[in-house]
Amino acid sequence: MRKNIFIMSNKGGVGKTTIAVNLAFLLSQKYNVGLLDADVHGPNAPKMSGIGRKKLKIVGDKIIPVKVNNNFWMMSIAFLTERESQPIIWRGPLKTKLINQFITDVKWPNLDFLIVDLPPGTGDETITIMQLLKENSKAIIVSMPQEVSLMDAEKVINMSKKFRISMAGLIENMSGEIFGKGTVEKFAKNNKINFLGKIDLDKVIVDSSNTGKPFILDKYTNAYSQFNNIAKKIVNVNKNLK
Repeated sequence: MRKNIFIMSNKGGVGKTTIAVNLAFLLSQKYNVGLLDADVHGPNAPKMSGIGRKKLKIVGDKIIPVKVNNNFWMMSIAFLTERESQPIIWRGPLKTKLINQFITDVKWPNLDFLIVDLPPGTGDETITIMQLLKENSKAIIVSMPQEVSLMDAEKVINMSKKFRISMAGLIENMSGEIFGKGTVEKFAKNNKINFLGKIDLDKVIVDSSNTGKPFILDKYTNAYSQFNNIAKKIVNVNKNLK
């Protein structure tokens, strides 16, 4: 049975898409994985995956997601725009309709995991996803070590509780001397939430996002080692997948 993983944060710029893309690539080495880029206004998953802007195919009344590799498929509004710099200037109802179509009208293959890269905040896209994909879903909360980031993370944690979405755990991203370290683990412990691990602020990760080559493809880096440990914990949360 497919497991849905929501990559969330109430704050922008904490690295949700970086984590979603690299998690998809890493899990696709063993599982069938889909990535739903639900960030209508900032759909960066295709660029970070190195596939650029692709044209979607429609078979019958179903949209065929873009194939990234043998075990990895992606859906994003970026595949529907004429140019990369084109802004999506939509109000709530249009965004809700699009997310509905991405869930009901996309012909995903038989997936083990559907990773959903959610936009910042607790607005229309997140509400729609939580309502339609409530079953077999878990949330991963991404936070930087800064206090303001944790304040925002707590809001989306409370939202998940409201919609009865269980927590897979928290990730401390961009950990290190600049933004601090250890605060997310402490927060997780105090709130009895699983701590999945930390990812250091690393130029390797920055460069990989810019070039569209996921950092997990290089197994000889600290970033890969840290992220691989996190991915193992995520799979372990879904104990029925072996």
